[in-house]
Amino acid sequence: MVPSKQLCTLASLLLVACAGLPAQTSKSVSVAVKETAGIRRFGFPVNTRVPFPQGALASPANARLLLNDQEVPVECTAETRWPDGSVQWLAVDIAVTVGPKETQNFRLEYGPDVKAMPSPRPLPVTEEAAFIQVGSWRYSKSAKPLVLSVKYRNEEIATGMNGIAVTDAAGASHEISEAPKVEIVKRGPLYVLLRYTGKIAIDARYSVPYTIEIGMPNSKAWAKFAATVEDPAKRVRELSFHTPVTMGPFPWVWDFGTARWTYGQLQNAQEQVTLTQTVRSGGTADWNISLGVKSKEESYETMDRSAPVSWVHLQAGTEAVAMFVDEAARQPGTYKFSLGGDGQTSFRYAPAQPGTRHQLTVYEHFVRTPVHIGAATSPSAGLAPLVAEWDKAQYSASGQKPPRN
Repeated sequence: MVPSKQLCTLASLLLVACAGLPAQTSKSVSVAVKETAGIRRFGFPVNTRVPFPQGALASPANARLLLNDQEVPVECTAETRWPDGSVQWLAVDIAVTVGPKETQNFRLEYGPDVKAMPSPRPLPVTEEAAFIQVGSWRYSKSAKPLVLSVKYRNEEIATGMNGIAVTDAAGASHEISEAPKVEIVKRGPLYVLLRYTGKIAIDARYSVPYTIEIGMPNSKAWAKFAATVEDPAKRVRELSFHTPVTMGPFPWVWDFGTARWTYGQLQNAQEQVTLTQTVRSGGTADWNISLGVKSKEESYETMDRSAPVSWVHLQAGTEAVAMFVDEAARQPGTYKFSLGGDGQTSFRYAPAQPGTRHQLTVYEHFVRTPVHIGAATSPSAGLAPLVAEWDKAQYSASGQKPPRN
């Protein structure tokens, strides 16, 4: 038996030894998520990022998110790392339910002993040799066609232009002709991000690099397609995005998000409706809607010095899709939104002046029927994302400049 005096001495030595070890305490950084458009949101996706000093965060797995000291689901991804392997920039994806003009204050807790809770309802991702399946969406790895099918209601993607294209100064259209590099940047559970990179040949000597990023939240029925084309020689005049859809029996009802809520019908596969608008640098637009048999459309409605039009709906019976463009209220130039009775949808953007970079972001929102209130999102809400503002001290500590609000 060990004498009690010796036990006390041993215990004292252990306490002294433990006192010399560094404490494994967690740290936190605050982020305020603000609703600025006056629209109530249900599970609205927020994609944001925050920097860390070297050595502060070993792994994205060592972070969790709290709201009112209660843990909430979060998806954390390391965008870049420091030379020692620790996280430099952390992508943070969450789904926020918030009232009009409300601000919610979250706290990201991190440290070696921190572990996040499992996320409910993960968005399934399956990768095969020729395609990637994300939830109900299927994407071709060739990028042409880009969208293979959308299975919310067993609807199929039709035949036609499918993906991005560019038009050069001579008016010639060029599509993707070589297989791109395809990456699954984020695998969920809250947000999936695919990235396609490649080049589009303008002629035998000149090609333009492109990137297509496709983002899909698990809380909504939309996909966000963000296309960027680099054009150092300024030979590209227009960037366009195309998806052919099937909508069931005619008539198909369309409506554009004009100040007049302009709407009408497509009666057969030969008809087409097109909105053409010129957006000025001051933020106003002149637009015209034409309708009729393709190549013989007649003016249907027109308006000068209006707010830019950013979205369109197409519906046939229980089939409905909303599409909206992100840049229309901010980038001057000419925009064309076309809906054909053959199912071809096209969004085109020609900047006011030739540039070295062209960008076009299109949301496609297929809604289940009956509509689930959490999955449906109005174009007005989609075009006014929630604003995430991190504690500025975190940027200073990480050697980064805070973003401009």
